[in-house]
This record gives sequence, C-alpha cells and structure tokens, in this order.
Amino acid sequence: MLTASTQLNTLSQRLTLKARGALALLVLFAEKPLLESFVNVTAAQSASGAGYAFWFLQHWGLRVAVSIMVALVVFTSVGDNQRLNELNQTARAQSARLGWLLTHAVTLALAALSLTFLYADPIAPTPFWIRAILSCALAASASGFLLAGLAPLSVWRQAAAAIGVRWLYILSVAAIATLAIQWSQRLWEPTSALTFILARGALLPFLPQLYSDPQQLILATERFSVQVTAYCSGLEGVGLMLAFSGTWLLYFRKEYAFPRALLLIPLSVVLIFALNALRIAGLVLLGHSGYPEVAQYGFHSQAGWIAFNAAACVIAFGSRHVGWFLNPAERSRDTHPATSQGNPTAAFLMPLLALLATGMLTRAASAGFDAPGSHWIRLIACAGALFAFRRRLLELDWRCSWRGVLIGVAVFALWLAAARLLLPEQTVPIELAAMPASARALWLSGRLIVSTLAVPVAEELAYRAYLMRRLSSADFTTVRFRSIGLRPLLLSSVIFGAAHGTMWAPGVLAGILYGGLLVRTERTGEAVMAHAITNGLIAACVLFWQQWQLW
Repeated sequence: MLTASTQLNTLSQRLTLKARGALALLVLFAEKPLLESFVNVTAAQSASGAGYAFWFLQHWGLRVAVSIMVALVVFTSVGDNQRLNELNQTARAQSARLGWLLTHAVTLALAALSLTFLYADPIAPTPFWIRAILSCALAASASGFLLAGLAPLSVWRQAAAAIGVRWLYILSVAAIATLAIQWSQRLWEPTSALTFILARGALLPFLPQLYSDPQQLILATERFSVQVTAYCSGLEGVGLMLAFSGTWLLYFRKEYAFPRALLLIPLSVVLIFALNALRIAGLVLLGHSGYPEVAQYGFHSQAGWIAFNAAACVIAFGSRHVGWFLNPAERSRDTHPATSQGNPTAAFLMPLLALLATGMLTRAASAGFDAPGSHWIRLIACAGALFAFRRRLLELDWRCSWRGVLIGVAVFALWLAAARLLLPEQTVPIELAAMPASARALWLSGRLIVSTLAVPVAEELAYRAYLMRRLSSADFTTVRFRSIGLRPLLLSSVIFGAAHGTMWAPGVLAGILYGGLLVRTERTGEAVMAHAITNGLIAACVLFWQQWQLW
C-alpha cells in the first residue's frame, strides 16, 4: 500500500488543476455507462408518477451537466484569469490521496447496488422517493470523493470562486445549449424542405423527367425514389460541424485572427448543408443508374461521413492556406509547399487517412456488406502511404519488447470485459456465410491482416506519434515522448476512444495505456506491438470462438 501511495503521489504532483479536472471528468464519463447498466431501463421507461419524473429529470439532468462541463472548459480556456492560473500551477504541489479514491470506489459500488433496486417491484416496502434520494446521494458522494482524492476540496472551492462572474455566462450558455437540443427538433421540417429543394435543383440537369412531390418531399424516377425525412435534413451534420469548427478554433486560437476567423463557423455549416443535399442527389442518381442496393445500403450509410470528413478537411486545412484568417505571425511563416518527405504532418496522418478513406469508399460502393477484396484495397492504400513517407517514419524507434506484449494482453482483457457489458452477441454475418469458400477466405484474410498489421501502425502513428506530440507543441517533431505531460496523453486518448463508438470508454483507457507505454519507453514499436497483440487476440476470439460482435 505504501508503494502504491508513493507512486500515486509522485505521478499526481506533476498534474495541474486543469489536468486533474479533466481526469475527473474522464473517470465520471467512463463510470456513467457502468452505473446505467445496473438500472432496469425497461421498467424506468414504462414507469409512471414519481418513477417517470425521476427518469425525465435524470435524462435532462445529464444534458445539463454535459452542457455545463463543455461551457466550463470553453470559458476557462480563453482569456487570462491570474488567480485561476496560479491555482492551476500550485496544484502540482498537491498529492493525490489514495484513501479518498478508495472511498470513491466503495461509494460507487454502493451506488450501483442501490440502482438495481431503484425500479424494483412497486409494492416493495421502501418508497420510490427514498430509493431515488439514496441513489442520487451515493452518486453525488462518489463524485465528491473522487474530487477530494485528486486535490483538496478547498482548492476546488478556490478555483470555483476564481471563475467568478464567468459562472453566469457558463450557466447561461449551458441552459441555451440544453434548450437548443429540444428546439433543434423544430428545425427538421424547414431544413428537410430546403434539402429537398437543393437536391432537386442538383438533379434536374441530369434527370429532366424527375418527379418531385414538395408535400411528401419525394424525389423519384421510374427506377428509384427517395423521401427526404427529418433524418436526411442535414441537422446532424450541422451539429457535428459546429462542434468540430468550434473546437478547432478554440484549440488553435493563437494561430487565427479573431473575430474574422469566426466566419469559419457559418462557412462550415453552409458547406456541410450543401454536401448533404449533394448526398441526396447522388443517392437518387446511383439508384436510377441501376444500383439500388448500393444506393440504399452502402452509399446511404457512408456518404454522410464522407461529406463530414471532406468538410472538416476543407475547414481545417483549407483555412490554414488563407492568410486572411490567420494572425500575422502565421502568415509570415514559410508557406512553400513541402515535399512528400518533408511534410511531417502528412507522414504521420496519411496512413490512417488512407485506411479511412478507402474504407468509406468501398463501403459506399457495397450493397450493405464489404466485398471480398475491400480489405485488400485498404491494405494497399495504407502500405502505399507508409512507403511514400518511409524515410521520415524510419526515424522513429521501432524496437519492441515484452512490455508491448504485456500491455497488449492487458488491453485485450479490458476490451473483452467491456464488450460483455456494452455489445450484444453476434454470430457470423449472413452475407459472409453465404460467400463461396474462396471469397470468404479472401475476406477473412484481408480483414485479419488489416486489423492486426495496418490498423495498429496507422493508428499509433496518428494518435500517439503525431497527435500526442502535436497537443504539446506546434513543432511536434522536436517533442520527445518522455517529455509529454498528462494533458496531451488524456486528450489524445479521448479522441482515440471517441473513434470507437459504443466502446469509447475502453477505447480511452486503451489509448492511455498505449500512450503511457510510448511515453515511458520512447519506442513507437512498443505501442504498435501492444496494439497489434490486442487486435490479434480479438481476431482470435472472433475466428475461433465466434465472438463476431468484436469485429
């Protein structure tokens, strides 16, 4: 216990107060789905009276909490608050307290136990309101104990006081954002109508005989028809672009000229909305051309993500080449295009981008299931990117040892445990089982090689070797892995986890373990080996024990 406490204190004394706050939020977000797994959701949704009221308040309370957290990060990241800056740095001298963290774990377990009885039989001897208050009190206490374990509560109180009048702005923005979630539903009808008009205008030059019904928002030919529903309105893409462009400008605020750079936000909205209309038009054209299954399944599911990624790249990289958006220091930099070997960002990102782009394109061209050769196309694209930037990438340390194997096995165990909670069991896909033996072997071998070789290399280069260092310094190639602090490690891990959808929580923890291994050893090969071991063991579970939900 003494050794663990000493190691915890040594690690915690390197953390600023902002880093401790980010760590607390990360832990709470990871614990949320764990607690929810103990609630009888069916009983909660069908409850009445106090039970329904509690479910409703919990549902909206979560939205309010998330909105407050986001607003808090934004308003404490911009501007200069001297007192908050002092507390942020002096927190490095504060040691984490293992006792409070253990109390947090025990209280969390009690909260989970109380949630199992929350929506018990209505004739249970304990009234519902007592069970609800007990569950809330235990969950709130667990959160408080977590904060107390990371830093003294007096420090958190001083930080809250230092924010001062900004709390009014934070709470106001959070309230508006929460209500906007509800209000946005009223925009579905007008935005769907606008999308219908734009898509119709794009189609008429190619399909003069196009039939259109403005009342039902139907676009049809003699071969294929599409109805522009609320989910096709483009609002989801608009929300994603608002989040992306806002986050991009916030993080790179020192490199852009404000307020003119704020114009990128409405430009991003217009761009994604136009691309969504073109997506609907492309859907009609593809179906009319004799590929209704491809249009209905592959293209329909992937075109939205392709549009979002295209719009994000235009905003992120295109704006960096328009001097009017940049501050004078950025405009004065050498803007001559770099060669393929001299562009460090491209060297680290292109292998993953090649995988993602070819994956989206092959799925968009499919009839709902990847073709046998699709994974091999992704592999060739990734290998081509790695070969193109081989000189720069060979400068990394690609050695590996038992550490990578050990971390890989640990992440696999974590992933398998989380999958049992978060993923429903699945059997072999019907489309794969129906393939001829040769086609099935081609599909399986391609998927196996991509997941165990290409994905670990591409993702470790992008998320750890690039992003983790880029979050430390704009000149990331000069950053030593050993000098990377907790904040870049956590942020890159959160982004890595977010890319794994339902499995985001174990994805974040996996990113922390892979990144921590790279920071400690300064060997990219160690992180790649760990990632490859994890993916290889997952593939073994799929192929030998039929755990297809893992793929």
